[in-house]
Amino acid sequence: MAGEISFIGAEDISTVNGALSSLIAERFADVELVEVRYFKQYGTPVVELLLWKKDGISLNDCEAVHNAVSTELDNYDSLFKEPYNLNISSMGLDRKIETDDDFRRSLDTEIECIGSDKKKIHGVLKCYDADSIVLIINSNEKTIKRNNLTKVQPYVRF
Repeated sequence: MAGEISFIGAEDISTVNGALSSLIAERFADVELVEVRYFKQYGTPVVELLLWKKDGISLNDCEAVHNAVSTELDNYDSLFKEPYNLNISSMGLDRKIETDDDFRRSLDTEIECIGSDKKKIHGVLKCYDADSIVLIINSNEKTIKRNNLTKVQPYVRF
């Protein structure tokens, strides 16, 4: 996160993020740390970790990661200027797909794309590269240039 966060120095964020990333990679082989967020909610500092796992993040996963991360963060208490709440969560169903890592995590899942022409299209993400994505729509492949997309997100059926 760019800039200064009032309860932790900007230079310390990379130290903490590196430690958390290493911890999760070493202790939870099937869980990926997607993002660490630092913010205040109702005046209370929050450290929030967003996780991903191919088969989905369960409550047990969140609890196990929370316990490990809480213990690890105790080693960095001196970097935090105030007490904080620790939240562990999945990425969420409505998280935008923007980066190559987001596209990698979305392979073989159904996504929705909104083009610069405001038209929506959805299909199963077959592959991607820096320039385009390939969707399977009704057994047909459709290649779409990434720079023509204004929004990409998981397609949620109700």
